[in-house]
Amino acid sequence: MEKISRYQLFSLVMMEQIGSTYLWALGIEAKRDTWLVILFSLLPGCALVWIFTELHRHFPNDNIAGVTTKLLGVPLGWPLALIFAFTDIFNTTRNTSEFTDLLNMTFLQNTPSIVVTFIFLTAIIYILFMGIETLARLTQIILPIHLILIFIIYFLVITSGMVDFSQLTPILENGLAPILHASYPDVVNYPFGFSILFMQFWLFSNAQKSVRKVSLLAVILSGLLLTFTQAIIVSTLGVASSSRLTLPILEVIKLVHIGDIFTNFEVLGILLILVGGFYMAIFNILSASLILSSLFKVNDYRWILVPLAVFILWYSRIYEPNYPFHVQFLRAQSWQQFVPLYNFIPIVLLIIYWLKKQCTK
Repeated sequence: MEKISRYQLFSLVMMEQIGSTYLWALGIEAKRDTWLVILFSLLPGCALVWIFTELHRHFPNDNIAGVTTKLLGVPLGWPLALIFAFTDIFNTTRNTSEFTDLLNMTFLQNTPSIVVTFIFLTAIIYILFMGIETLARLTQIILPIHLILIFIIYFLVITSGMVDFSQLTPILENGLAPILHASYPDVVNYPFGFSILFMQFWLFSNAQKSVRKVSLLAVILSGLLLTFTQAIIVSTLGVASSSRLTLPILEVIKLVHIGDIFTNFEVLGILLILVGGFYMAIFNILSASLILSSLFKVNDYRWILVPLAVFILWYSRIYEPNYPFHVQFLRAQSWQQFVPLYNFIPIVLLIIYWLKKQCTK
């Protein structure tokens, strides 16, 4: 079995959590308190990670397919795991459509979307065919570069004098209700609830006792980074513009103008879009292939990747007509997918395990 180190696991979890989340004004329904939405979402997000890792602790050699079939039996556990796999495929489709649309809007306006999607999926399949260890080694190199680019953007924005932190005040102007409403289920689950994907990857860690600590650390740090990002967006663009713009962070970067010398930094934002979209899709398609290989007793998950990629190439072109549809569907997706699959079912599985354990005593 392939193995990944603690730092590699940290890099994988943090890249999955960062993904493309900083591109948008998450929790903007809370207006100037959007940054507080992230902080308020972080605690239940960490609780979800604790639940996922608790299930993994009791089933260290299984992914979600093994956990569901062992706790619920094959008649219930097998189709439930298949639903998780289909959900990952669906999310890969959404990530691929999002990635293609964003590139067509910002960088490759004259390139057919099918060509962008094909190249995107080909790159993913190529890396995954190299193995999970290769993906982990690549990620431990990319993560620090990715973070440096983000901090460079923050530095440029702040030094250009565009940031007005007074736009974040008064804090809690409308009380806690808007913050709590914006936090759940959207922000709690996106990005924090997506750590359930790592139930497919934690078994590859060569330091099983550190899985929870490493994963929580990555989630907390990415949450703090996302909090600061939302504060930068709102304090630079204001609430009205932040809620209206498709890619507010890209608009923030476009405003960087230092002494008529340092301008046109959009390429940094586009590069972040490339990396974020790539990792959002690669984790979902890999998770789906690992679940399906367990369910159908396929020894090598890589045999499943190519047919999945072909299906996603087709489905991503017919499912989402445009990028605004992608954004608008997020709220519906929260209640259709996040709440039952990422919140309710893991809690139920853990309760069933505790009950079974008590009955065997």
